[in-house]
Amino acid sequence: MPEVLAPFLHNLPNLCIKVMKSHYITFKNSNVHYRQFGSGAKLLFCFHGYGRESDTFYILEKRLGSAFTIIAIDVPFHGRTEWKDEIVLKPKYLQQFIRQIRSDLDKENIKYSLLGFSMGGRIALHLAQLMPQEVERLILLAPDGLSFNFWRWMASETWVGNKLINYTIHNAAWVSYILRKAEDLHIIHRSLADFLGYYLHNEEHRINFYHRYISMQKFKPSLNKLKRLIKKYSITVKMLFGKYDNIIPYTDGEKFKAGIEKFVSVKIVDSGHHLLSEVHADEIAKLING
Repeated sequence: MPEVLAPFLHNLPNLCIKVMKSHYITFKNSNVHYRQFGSGAKLLFCFHGYGRESDTFYILEKRLGSAFTIIAIDVPFHGRTEWKDEIVLKPKYLQQFIRQIRSDLDKENIKYSLLGFSMGGRIALHLAQLMPQEVERLILLAPDGLSFNFWRWMASETWVGNKLINYTIHNAAWVSYILRKAEDLHIIHRSLADFLGYYLHNEEHRINFYHRYISMQKFKPSLNKLKRLIKKYSITVKMLFGKYDNIIPYTDGEKFKAGIEKFVSVKIVDSGHHLLSEVHADEIAKLING
Protein backbone atom coordinates (compact mmCIF):
# COMPACT_ATOMS: atom_id res chain seq x y z
CA MET A 1 0.00 0.00 0.00
CA PRO A 2 1.43 3.44 -0.91
CA GLU A 3 2.89 5.25 2.06
CA VAL A 4 0.67 8.24 1.38
CA LEU A 5 -2.32 6.20 2.57
CA ALA A 6 -0.70 5.19 5.85
CA PRO A 7 -1.88 8.26 7.84
CA PHE A 8 -5.48 7.36 7.21
CA LEU A 9 -5.14 4.04 9.01
CA HIS A 10 -4.19 5.65 12.31
CA ASN A 11 -7.64 5.06 13.78
CA LEU A 12 -7.08 1.32 14.11
CA PRO A 13 -7.84 0.13 17.66
CA ASN A 14 -5.16 1.10 20.12
CA LEU A 15 -3.54 -1.42 22.44
CA CYS A 16 -3.14 1.08 25.25
CA ILE A 17 -5.36 3.62 26.96
CA LYS A 18 -4.51 7.19 26.05
CA VAL A 19 -4.58 9.74 28.83
CA MET A 20 -5.81 12.97 27.30
CA LYS A 21 -8.16 15.79 28.15
CA SER A 22 -10.88 16.63 25.65
CA HIS A 23 -12.32 20.16 25.49
CA TYR A 24 -14.70 22.21 23.37
CA ILE A 25 -14.89 25.89 22.46
CA THR A 26 -18.33 27.22 21.56
CA PHE A 27 -18.04 29.50 18.54
CA LYS A 28 -21.11 30.97 16.84
CA ASN A 29 -23.04 27.82 15.78
CA SER A 30 -20.07 25.47 16.07
CA ASN A 31 -18.25 23.42 18.69
CA VAL A 32 -14.49 23.35 18.19
CA HIS A 33 -12.77 20.38 19.76
CA TYR A 34 -9.22 20.26 21.08
CA ARG A 35 -7.15 17.88 23.14
CA GLN A 36 -4.71 18.73 25.91
CA PHE A 37 -1.63 16.62 26.64
CA GLY A 38 0.91 17.24 29.37
CA SER A 39 1.01 19.95 32.02
CA GLY A 40 4.32 21.75 31.55
CA ALA A 41 4.87 25.48 31.93
CA LYS A 42 5.58 26.03 28.23
CA LEU A 43 2.80 26.08 25.66
CA LEU A 44 2.67 24.28 22.30
CA PHE A 45 -0.21 24.53 19.79
CA CYS A 46 -0.41 21.73 17.22
CA PHE A 47 -2.19 21.51 13.86
CA HIS A 48 -2.68 18.19 12.09
CA GLY A 49 -2.58 17.27 8.42
CA TYR A 50 -5.39 16.64 5.96
CA GLY A 51 -7.72 13.82 7.00
CA ARG A 52 -6.12 13.46 10.42
CA GLU A 53 -7.07 14.78 13.84
CA SER A 54 -5.76 16.03 17.16
CA ASP A 55 -5.05 12.64 18.74
CA THR A 56 -2.12 12.10 16.36
CA PHE A 57 -0.05 14.39 18.60
CA TYR A 58 -0.39 12.06 21.57
CA ILE A 59 3.00 10.59 20.62
CA LEU A 60 4.58 13.77 22.04
CA GLU A 61 3.02 13.55 25.51
CA LYS A 62 5.53 11.20 27.11
CA ARG A 63 8.43 13.08 25.53
CA LEU A 64 7.34 16.66 26.20
CA GLY A 65 4.45 16.54 28.69
CA SER A 66 6.55 17.51 31.71
CA ALA A 67 7.87 20.64 30.01
CA PHE A 68 4.93 21.59 27.78
CA THR A 69 1.18 21.89 27.88
CA ILE A 70 0.33 20.59 24.42
CA ILE A 71 -2.87 21.81 22.75
CA ALA A 72 -3.96 20.01 19.56
CA ILE A 73 -6.96 21.49 17.76
CA ASP A 74 -9.30 19.57 15.47
CA VAL A 75 -9.43 21.85 12.42
CA PRO A 76 -13.00 22.37 11.07
CA PHE A 77 -14.31 19.38 9.07
CA HIS A 78 -11.88 17.10 10.94
CA GLY A 79 -12.04 15.02 14.09
CA ARG A 80 -14.65 15.89 16.71
CA THR A 81 -15.07 19.52 15.74
CA GLU A 82 -18.69 20.20 14.78
CA TRP A 83 -18.40 23.05 12.31
CA LYS A 84 -21.72 24.62 11.30
CA ASP A 85 -20.62 28.06 10.17
CA GLU A 86 -19.29 29.41 6.87
CA ILE A 87 -17.31 26.86 4.90
CA VAL A 88 -14.31 29.15 4.31
CA LEU A 89 -12.41 29.34 7.59
CA LYS A 90 -11.01 32.76 8.47
CA PRO A 91 -7.53 32.70 10.05
CA LYS A 92 -8.70 35.21 12.65
CA TYR A 93 -11.02 32.54 14.02
CA LEU A 94 -8.07 30.31 14.89
CA GLN A 95 -6.45 33.36 16.48
CA GLN A 96 -9.53 33.67 18.69
CA PHE A 97 -9.36 29.99 19.65
CA ILE A 98 -5.71 30.27 20.63
CA ARG A 99 -6.33 33.37 22.70
CA GLN A 100 -9.30 31.81 24.47
CA ILE A 101 -7.34 28.66 25.30
CA ARG A 102 -4.41 30.71 26.59
CA SER A 103 -6.79 32.66 28.79
CA ASP A 104 -8.41 29.48 30.13
CA LEU A 105 -4.96 28.09 30.96
CA ASP A 106 -3.81 31.37 32.52
CA LYS A 107 -0.90 31.47 30.06
CA GLU A 108 -1.68 34.75 28.34
CA ASN A 109 1.63 36.39 29.19
CA ILE A 110 4.02 33.78 27.82
CA LYS A 111 5.13 33.13 24.27
CA TYR A 112 4.17 29.81 22.71
CA SER A 113 5.33 27.46 19.97
CA LEU A 114 3.41 26.38 16.87
CA LEU A 115 3.72 22.89 15.38
CA GLY A 116 2.17 22.01 12.04
CA PHE A 117 2.24 18.89 9.89
CA SER A 118 1.50 19.09 6.14
CA MET A 119 -1.75 21.11 5.83
CA GLY A 120 -1.26 22.06 9.47
CA GLY A 121 2.09 23.54 8.49
CA ARG A 122 0.33 26.03 6.25
CA ILE A 123 -1.93 26.94 9.17
CA ALA A 124 1.06 27.40 11.49
CA LEU A 125 2.87 29.56 8.92
CA HIS A 126 -0.12 31.83 8.49
CA LEU A 127 -0.71 32.16 12.24
CA ALA A 128 2.95 33.00 12.81
CA GLN A 129 2.57 35.77 10.24
CA LEU A 130 -0.51 37.14 12.04
CA MET A 131 0.89 36.91 15.59
CA PRO A 132 4.70 37.02 15.31
CA GLN A 133 5.16 38.87 18.59
CA GLU A 134 3.53 35.95 20.45
CA VAL A 135 5.42 33.09 18.80
CA GLU A 136 8.69 31.78 20.21
CA ARG A 137 9.25 28.78 17.96
CA LEU A 138 7.78 27.42 14.73
CA ILE A 139 8.12 23.68 14.07
CA LEU A 140 7.13 22.51 10.61
CA LEU A 141 6.83 18.87 9.51
CA ALA A 142 6.67 18.54 5.72
CA PRO A 143 4.69 21.78 5.67
CA ASP A 144 2.37 22.87 2.92
CA GLY A 145 2.47 26.58 2.09
CA LEU A 146 6.16 27.06 1.30
CA SER A 147 5.71 27.22 -2.46
CA PHE A 148 3.16 28.42 -4.98
CA ASN A 149 0.69 25.69 -5.85
CA PHE A 150 -0.81 26.31 -9.28
CA TRP A 151 -3.56 23.69 -8.91
CA ARG A 152 -4.70 25.03 -5.55
CA TRP A 153 -4.69 28.57 -6.95
CA MET A 154 -6.73 27.54 -9.98
CA ALA A 155 -9.21 25.51 -7.94
CA SER A 156 -9.79 28.09 -5.22
CA GLU A 157 -9.12 31.46 -6.88
CA THR A 158 -10.60 31.16 -10.39
CA TRP A 159 -14.14 30.82 -11.69
CA VAL A 160 -13.18 27.86 -13.90
CA GLY A 161 -11.48 26.08 -11.03
CA ASN A 162 -14.44 26.54 -8.70
CA LYS A 163 -16.82 25.19 -11.33
CA LEU A 164 -14.55 22.21 -11.97
CA ILE A 165 -14.31 21.34 -8.28
CA ASN A 166 -18.09 21.56 -7.89
CA TYR A 167 -18.64 19.39 -10.95
CA THR A 168 -16.15 16.79 -9.76
CA ILE A 169 -17.81 16.45 -6.36
CA HIS A 170 -21.04 15.36 -8.03
CA ASN A 171 -19.65 13.67 -11.17
CA ALA A 172 -16.48 11.79 -10.30
CA ALA A 173 -16.49 9.08 -12.99
CA TRP A 174 -13.87 10.88 -15.06
CA VAL A 175 -11.47 11.43 -12.16
CA SER A 176 -9.51 8.17 -12.47
CA TYR A 177 -8.83 8.78 -16.14
CA ILE A 178 -7.66 12.36 -15.55
CA LEU A 179 -5.47 11.40 -12.60
CA ARG A 180 -3.71 8.59 -14.46
CA LYS A 181 -3.20 10.78 -17.54
CA ALA A 182 -1.71 13.49 -15.34
CA GLU A 183 0.52 10.85 -13.75
CA ASP A 184 1.62 9.51 -17.15
CA LEU A 185 2.48 13.04 -18.29
CA HIS A 186 4.42 13.63 -15.05
CA ILE A 187 2.15 16.51 -14.10
CA ILE A 188 1.59 14.90 -10.70
CA HIS A 189 3.42 12.13 -8.87
CA ARG A 190 1.82 8.71 -8.38
CA SER A 191 1.62 9.19 -4.59
CA LEU A 192 -0.40 12.37 -5.10
CA ALA A 193 -2.62 10.63 -7.67
CA ASP A 194 -3.24 7.84 -5.13
CA PHE A 195 -4.01 10.40 -2.44
CA LEU A 196 -6.55 12.23 -4.60
CA GLY A 197 -8.03 9.01 -5.91
CA TYR A 198 -8.57 7.68 -2.39
CA TYR A 199 -10.71 10.71 -1.52
CA LEU A 200 -12.52 11.24 -4.81
CA HIS A 201 -13.76 7.72 -5.60
CA ASN A 202 -16.26 7.68 -2.71
CA GLU A 203 -19.11 10.19 -2.50
CA GLU A 204 -18.78 10.79 1.23
CA HIS A 205 -15.02 11.19 0.84
CA ARG A 206 -15.57 13.62 -2.05
CA ILE A 207 -17.86 15.83 0.01
CA ASN A 208 -15.39 15.81 2.91
CA PHE A 209 -12.59 16.63 0.49
CA TYR A 210 -14.55 19.57 -0.87
CA HIS A 211 -15.32 21.00 2.58
CA ARG A 212 -11.77 20.55 3.84
CA TYR A 213 -10.18 21.93 0.70
CA ILE A 214 -12.39 24.99 0.39
CA SER A 215 -12.19 25.75 4.12
CA MET A 216 -8.44 26.38 3.83
CA GLN A 217 -8.69 29.01 1.06
CA LYS A 218 -7.75 31.93 3.31
CA PHE A 219 -4.59 30.32 4.65
CA LYS A 220 -2.05 31.78 2.25
CA PRO A 221 1.07 32.93 4.10
CA SER A 222 3.13 35.64 2.41
CA LEU A 223 6.59 34.09 2.57
CA ASN A 224 8.53 37.30 2.02
CA LYS A 225 6.59 39.07 4.76
CA LEU A 226 6.94 36.09 7.08
CA LYS A 227 10.70 35.98 6.58
CA ARG A 228 10.94 39.64 7.56
CA LEU A 229 8.88 38.97 10.69
CA ILE A 230 11.00 35.95 11.63
CA LYS A 231 14.07 38.19 11.60
CA LYS A 232 12.34 41.09 13.39
CA TYR A 233 10.99 38.95 16.24
CA SER A 234 13.83 36.40 16.31
CA ILE A 235 11.49 33.44 15.83
CA THR A 236 13.25 30.08 15.78
CA VAL A 237 12.07 27.90 12.88
CA LYS A 238 12.76 24.16 12.79
CA MET A 239 11.72 22.15 9.72
CA LEU A 240 11.66 18.38 9.20
CA PHE A 241 11.27 16.79 5.76
CA GLY A 242 11.25 13.29 4.34
CA LYS A 243 13.97 12.58 1.80
CA TYR A 244 11.54 10.55 -0.31
CA ASP A 245 8.49 12.78 0.12
CA ASN A 246 6.82 13.28 -3.27
CA ILE A 247 4.08 15.51 -1.87
CA ILE A 248 6.09 18.19 -0.05
CA PRO A 249 9.74 18.17 -1.26
CA TYR A 250 12.52 19.19 1.11
CA THR A 251 13.73 21.70 -1.48
CA ASP A 252 10.80 23.92 -0.41
CA GLY A 253 12.40 24.21 3.01
CA GLU A 254 15.84 24.96 1.62
CA LYS A 255 14.43 27.78 -0.52
CA PHE A 256 12.53 29.28 2.40
CA LYS A 257 15.65 29.17 4.57
CA ALA A 258 17.65 31.35 2.15
CA GLY A 259 18.41 34.74 3.71
CA ILE A 260 17.27 33.80 7.22
CA GLU A 261 19.74 31.00 7.94
CA LYS A 262 20.41 32.37 11.44
CA PHE A 263 16.84 31.54 12.48
CA VAL A 264 15.93 28.52 10.34
CA SER A 265 17.19 24.95 10.24
CA VAL A 266 16.19 22.12 7.90
CA LYS A 267 16.47 18.45 8.88
CA ILE A 268 15.98 15.70 6.29
CA VAL A 269 15.27 12.12 7.37
CA ASP A 270 14.92 8.82 5.49
CA SER A 271 11.15 8.90 5.12
CA GLY A 272 8.29 9.80 2.85
CA HIS A 273 5.53 12.25 3.77
CA HIS A 274 4.31 10.41 6.87
CA LEU A 275 6.49 12.16 9.46
CA LEU A 276 3.99 12.52 12.29
CA SER A 277 4.46 9.02 13.70
CA GLU A 278 6.10 7.15 16.54
CA VAL A 279 9.08 6.42 14.27
CA HIS A 280 9.99 10.11 14.12
CA ALA A 281 8.61 11.23 17.49
CA ASP A 282 12.05 11.52 19.14
CA GLU A 283 13.31 13.66 16.26
CA ILE A 284 10.26 15.92 16.49
CA ALA A 285 10.69 16.30 20.25
CA LYS A 286 14.33 17.36 19.71
CA LEU A 287 13.22 20.07 17.29
CA ILE A 288 10.77 21.41 19.87
CA ASN A 289 13.19 21.25 22.79
CA GLY A 290 16.41 22.07 20.93
